[in-house]
Amino acid sequence: MSPKVKQSTTRREQVKKAGSTVFIVIAIAAVVVMFSLISMRFLWEKKSYNDRVIAAKTKARDDITTNLENLDKLSEQFPQLEQSASTNSKTILHALPPVYDYAALASSIDYLASTSGVKSNTSIGEDLSASALSSATTSSPVEIPLNIQVTGSYESIKQYITNLENSIRPIHVSAVLYSGSNGSLDATIQAVTYYQPSRSLDVLRSAIQ
Repeated sequence: MSPKVKQSTTRREQVKKAGSTVFIVIAIAAVVVMFSLISMRFLWEKKSYNDRVIAAKTKARDDITTNLENLDKLSEQFPQLEQSASTNSKTILHALPPVYDYAALASSIDYLASTSGVKSNTSIGEDLSASALSSATTSSPVEIPLNIQVTGSYESIKQYITNLENSIRPIHVSAVLYSGSNGSLDATIQAVTYYQPSRSLDVLRSAIQ
């Protein structure tokens, strides 16, 4: 083999080796870059998740702190609430109940009468428990007519009406009829209150077949 042919062959081998080396370097660099990108994406997602967890925990901590502060305030205000004739805890329990409860309504009305200084003479009206709705497909208030008869002074009856209308349970007085003297008046109070039947989510089987 002549020196020129041998030199040419050596150069081709060097070029071939150099090309192989460049390919290997590029392949390694591509693998490193891809691994770096995947690692960065994983770390970014991990950071985002940790940030969300930290934000949720911070919000929960702040809510707990606020609730504890409100609990202390409620503990201070509750005794004053109990002293009120129209917004005490017993009355609040009867605010727009989900069922027609004649006994509870009568008890609430009588309690307001005793705290107002009047005497309740009869029932509050007809007991409609038998025909009252226990649930409904739409959540809307249902009227309960009231016919209340009380005895007392004019001022005490006036206070009683005020306490009825200021009760936590919505009571609308539509008419008042008086008879007797100023010292001992008989009053017939026409009013209406409400209850809100619980919403029924029952689905008829025929409607889904």
